[in-house]
Amino acid sequence: MEDRHNLSVVYNNIRNESVFYLERYYGAIKVESENPIRYPITLKITISIEKEDFNLLICIPFNFPDSFPKVKLDEDSFTKLYPLPHLDIFKTLCVFDDVLASPNPENPTGVLDATIQKAKELLLKGKSGQNHDDYVDEMETYWAQESRGFYISIVEPSEVSKEVCLIPFKFQNWLEKGIIADKRSEAIKWLLNIGGTFNEEEIISLFYIPLNEPMNYPFPKFNKDITNLLKESNNRKDYFTYLSKHQRPTKILFSMKLQNQYTWGLWEHVKPYKKVVSKYKGKRKIQTGLKGFRKDSQNGWLELIKEFPNMELNKYSVKDVRTTRLKTRGGDGKTENTGKKVAIIGCGAVGSHIAQGLMDIGIEDLLLIDPDNLNFENINRHLCGADQVGNKKTEAIKNRLRRHYPTSNIHVCNDNVLSLLQTYPNSLNSYDFIIVAISNTPTEVRLDELQKKKIISKPIINIWVEPYLAGGHAVWNASGNITSLKKLFRDGFYKYQVLKNGNLYSKKELGCNTSYVPYGVLELKKFIIEVLMFIQQQLNNEGKESKVLTWLGNLSEQKKNKRILSPRWLGADDFSVRITELEYYQESVD
Repeated sequence: MEDRHNLSVVYNNIRNESVFYLERYYGAIKVESENPIRYPITLKITISIEKEDFNLLICIPFNFPDSFPKVKLDEDSFTKLYPLPHLDIFKTLCVFDDVLASPNPENPTGVLDATIQKAKELLLKGKSGQNHDDYVDEMETYWAQESRGFYISIVEPSEVSKEVCLIPFKFQNWLEKGIIADKRSEAIKWLLNIGGTFNEEEIISLFYIPLNEPMNYPFPKFNKDITNLLKESNNRKDYFTYLSKHQRPTKILFSMKLQNQYTWGLWEHVKPYKKVVSKYKGKRKIQTGLKGFRKDSQNGWLELIKEFPNMELNKYSVKDVRTTRLKTRGGDGKTENTGKKVAIIGCGAVGSHIAQGLMDIGIEDLLLIDPDNLNFENINRHLCGADQVGNKKTEAIKNRLRRHYPTSNIHVCNDNVLSLLQTYPNSLNSYDFIIVAISNTPTEVRLDELQKKKIISKPIINIWVEPYLAGGHAVWNASGNITSLKKLFRDGFYKYQVLKNGNLYSKKELGCNTSYVPYGVLELKKFIIEVLMFIQQQLNNEGKESKVLTWLGNLSEQKKNKRILSPRWLGADDFSVRITELEYYQESVD
């Protein structure tokens, strides 16, 4: 009985049944597996395409039928067919897209049939030229197969050519060895944020050219192919001018726009070199420059078209890591918050997770204000951990976030915010809004007064939580609003709090100044998500209305532990939210 539930036994039995099936119905023959751990069994079958026989290698994975088999061609079949769409230089056919298709574990033989049938369809379409356009869709994949190296790019695509820069760098475990950017400063900031090492003396210039039409297969291999590729390009003249001004090797970044998406690559013109034979005595010599030109003189047009048309190009893969592209590839593509700037006052647990959340919704320009160091008592619910203990909270958050978001722009102020405003009264007005996460009523009220006096001209959102996160609060006070934050407090306590006499539930350790508010990080993250949704809603409405968010935590848990709720919340649901306009909110409080 135990064997039936042993995963290895289950997979082994299915493999044996699959081998029997392929041998019986496809005449399969077992062959040696290239990777016996990943693919324990490989079988060769023969298929006929347009009256010609080809051999497929069906590689059964260790976890079949929970994964599709891999399909390869043997050497002879590969030589006959390559190149074909969906067939790579490793002789592997890209049969199914694992994101769009999944095998049916209940029907292993059906999975084998579907895999073989799909492989036959791809080879038939490729051999007959029916799917030649697939080369364009998968251009980056085929370009990478001939690549001599890898780069990343944050260059913004355009319709006209331009000069960009390349900075070689090193970063542990990365294949990419350089970053390409519109400006040197952008590339340097990106590398500093991730902690990459580079030498500014190695920075070189590149030429960027947008291709008007998709690059057809076979892709350019020689200088003369580039001449043909750019025959109708509006940037052709600028291209040859650039080559004439720069020594070889010369790298060229290109982009193609397909279905509103960009694909990127890089080719390199190498130093001219060819063997020539004298017309007179048949003497052989090496030519490395243009005839009739001084040594090291350049003429891009003559070089590519007349003197060295058969010089082979070097190809390099380029990965587009622009923020807009990554938010599309790894998100919903929304970029409406790009360019917004936020100041965060208070970088404790609440402030640190708010900072992370703002980055997640596309706000990458932050000012972090907090005078305190991170200590061990903070790290259980803080964004940053033990490796940052002893550092300023602002610096710890900055270091963490900028590695995650290399295009971010994070400034810090390791001082009390009121001290900052004494010296620089307008220092917060260059930000779109200000978050106050310090849970200090006198400071919050003082900032509110500065806003009413128009010394602070931007919206302020005050955020704080109650013990055990029975509740959390966010008050968005728009600039120009006359309602004073002070009116929402009575004797220093928020009038609309969830726990009655919430301070009774604060905790204290032995020692001086050791009081703290108990709450868990899971509930904190739930609250932060609601606050971020609230902030996005306010931004969508341009933040002109003053509103109040009340987040209700696990009220059942509070009742179970005999924590007394304020009467107005006794019938409320767990983890529910109330959002009210500040004027009406004030009336309800009164």
